[in-house]
Amino acid sequence: MTRKSTCSNSDGLVMGYGTTESERNLGAVTTLEGGNVKTARLSVNSKSTFGASGAKISIPANSLIKTVYMKVGTAWVGGTSLAFGDAGSTGGWVTATQGATASLTLNTPIPALGAYAYTATEGQLPPKVYAAATDLYITAVGTFTAGTADIYVEYV
Repeated sequence: MTRKSTCSNSDGLVMGYGTTESERNLGAVTTLEGGNVKTARLSVNSKSTFGASGAKISIPANSLIKTVYMKVGTAWVGGTSLAFGDAGSTGGWVTATQGATASLTLNTPIPALGAYAYTATEGQLPPKVYAAATDLYITAVGTFTAGTADIYVEYV
């Protein structure tokens, strides 16, 4: 039965069965605060809505991004790649090359290496600061049939 399937008990209580579409399609964002650093977590799965109008993390104005990484829960199957970024660069944090299906395997952490990321090889690159409130989102290429991941963004 799906959530659309319902029945009523003798008291008139209507009960639904199964999951709803919205539970499968929207990512959840959790913001954990510890000191000055905030961590936002976006949880997505193969049924999530991707792209700028889909699952996203909203970063407040004047935020300095310290770290971004994706942790794959279950392996992704069926699509080509996942990327994480903003309107200026959909792969600005986690590139499509990093998020290729072959890399999206069970319990794999994927650190951001996109153009915005601060890496040891780019020692002079300043951290990314968003002067205005900005949405960060995940983009999928292809149609995935399985997979889960959490994207973490640490910022001050």
